[in-house]
Amino acid sequence: MSADKQRLNELLRQLPQVEAVLSCSELTATLAEFRHDVVKRLVRGELDREREDLTTGRSSEPRIASGVAAAVARRLAELGAPLLIPTVNATGIVLHTNLGRAVLCPEAQRAVADVAGAYSNLELDLETGKRTRRDVTLEPLLRALTGCEAVTVVNNNSAAVFLILSALAQGREVITSRGELVEIGGSYRVPDVVRASGCHLVEVGTTNRTRLADYEAAITEQTALILKTHTSNYRVIGFTEEAELEGLVELGRRHGVPVFVDLGSGYLAPEHGARLSELEVLDTLSAGPDLVSFSGDKLLGGPQAGIVLGRSELVLRLRKSPLWRVLRIDKFTVAALGATIAQQLRSRGGAPELTQRAHLASDLAGQRRTARRLTRLLRQAQPNWDFQVTEGTGFYGGGSLPEESVPAILVSVDAKGLGADELDEQLRHGRPPVVGYASGGVYTLNVLTLLKGDVEAIARRFGEL
Repeated sequence: MSADKQRLNELLRQLPQVEAVLSCSELTATLAEFRHDVVKRLVRGELDREREDLTTGRSSEPRIASGVAAAVARRLAELGAPLLIPTVNATGIVLHTNLGRAVLCPEAQRAVADVAGAYSNLELDLETGKRTRRDVTLEPLLRALTGCEAVTVVNNNSAAVFLILSALAQGREVITSRGELVEIGGSYRVPDVVRASGCHLVEVGTTNRTRLADYEAAITEQTALILKTHTSNYRVIGFTEEAELEGLVELGRRHGVPVFVDLGSGYLAPEHGARLSELEVLDTLSAGPDLVSFSGDKLLGGPQAGIVLGRSELVLRLRKSPLWRVLRIDKFTVAALGATIAQQLRSRGGAPELTQRAHLASDLAGQRRTARRLTRLLRQAQPNWDFQVTEGTGFYGGGSLPEESVPAILVSVDAKGLGADELDEQLRHGRPPVVGYASGGVYTLNVLTLLKGDVEAIARRFGEL
């Protein structure tokens, strides 16, 4: 046996036994809190990694029992911690996908809390005592708000698109413009979704110009659907042309082909006041498409959901699809979405605006007051650092309104020896995590997206650095 092999065998023999690790004081409290079999499994896993490190040469000496026990205790602490942590959004991106998009309005928050700790009438018709659909309570709300014939809701808009294609066009052709073959975050591509749903994609027109005649020329006996996708996360400008929705609807009716519009963002304009330059749900419905779908957690301001509005006959076919049950929503989504839609039904003066709407309407003077209060607290927390208040911009985010920005007030930080990237990392690793951004060697906090209590939370985190 070689000297190296002998040395390795000696090191492996020095590894502590499982019971020796379990008896260490570092695991005493952990054993009282966690299941014994779970702790034992993690100890074995840690010893297996230690054995592999010694065998591959990544480690030259085995850890003693207390060292292994400490590593297992840290791992268990991580496993016992909450998975989702309330986080300070100082990025200036209102619908930040990585940070959970829309913040629910207070009514929606209360609705979720009410059903979280109790039984509910999720699939029970209280009038008849019989089972019903779990989205049935949402239908009257959305019909009252939009005037549509019928409603169904699934777990996100991508699911809604997949369900519609699969239920209405599987094995047949779907016509869409080449200029609308979009890709959104997470590598969601329209061509891939069409193929995965079992449909045959028929592309018409060009990237920048698609006419009504292009759609008409592509219609055959195999055509099952005309798909129009709103390009909510980019714009094609210059020498462009697209078929008007009204013309597509008339074309579809002449040929007996349903028209489906994937709106994406789901913007419902306020009854009064300025409107965003985004395709609006009610305007789209007024053009007469057979189906419209959009997200619940973008400009609508609710929970993640895919909302489908349209003709009763087609919505019934969606509900009868086996996929509908696969993609159905849970009780928390029903509660939060119902409260969000109920909020939209009220007049402008009858209820507070949705949280992210309040952000978007926030005036610079109010933001500046917040920035001054924040810098005052930050200077108390770190008196040797430099903080500057400047004007900048924020964004809607969530794949919405790519060309529009929102006026915002920024607080830049010079940490005097601590780099912007290092400061960014330290702030993300505390509780609560603070997410600003480092750019060009400068760390910045954008006041636009701060919620109630965030100013004090940021100041506390700076004081802990």
